[in-house]
Amino acid sequence: MQTNKWSVAATYAIILALVTIAYSVISTVFTLPTAITVVLWIIKFTLSIWLVYYFIKEYSKTFETFTYKQGFNFGFILCFLSAIVCAAYMFMHYAFLFPDAVNAQMELMASNMQSSNPEASETISKIMPHLPKIIFLFSVIYYTLFGVLVSSIIANYTKKGDIFTE
Repeated sequence: MQTNKWSVAATYAIILALVTIAYSVISTVFTLPTAITVVLWIIKFTLSIWLVYYFIKEYSKTFETFTYKQGFNFGFILCFLSAIVCAAYMFMHYAFLFPDAVNAQMELMASNMQSSNPEASETISKIMPHLPKIIFLFSVIYYTLFGVLVSSIIANYTKKGDIFTE
C-alpha cells in the first residue's frame, strides 16, 4: 500500500470528485422532477461523506497509531484536491460542455428582474462572460470548507491506537 500522503490523497480525491461530477452531469443532461433531484443530492451528499470516512480509514491502516491530527490533515488534503478537481470540472461544465444551460437560467433570471429592477439585466449581462471563473472560485472555496468541516468530524472517528504508550 502506498504511504505517500499526497499520492494516496490525489487518487482518492479523483474518486470523491467523480461523485459530484456524476451528479452535475445527471442534473444537467436529464430534466428531472424536483423530488428526484433532491433524492439524488442526498445520495451524493451521503456518499461523499461516507467516502471521506472510508478513505481516511483506509489510509490509517498503514499506521500503528493514527491520531486526530493525522486524520484531519489527510482529510483536508483529500477534500482540497477533490475541490480542485470538482471546481475544474465545473468551469469546463459551464464554459464549454453545457454553456446553454446556464445562459437559459440567467436569461430567465434577467427577465424576471427586469420588471422590478431594470439595471439588473445589464448587470447580469456583464457578469455572464465571467460566470465560469466565478463558479470555479466559489466551488473551490465551498468544497474546501465543506471538506474541512467533514474532516474535522470524521477524524475523531478514524483515530486508532493508544498514543500514551509511547
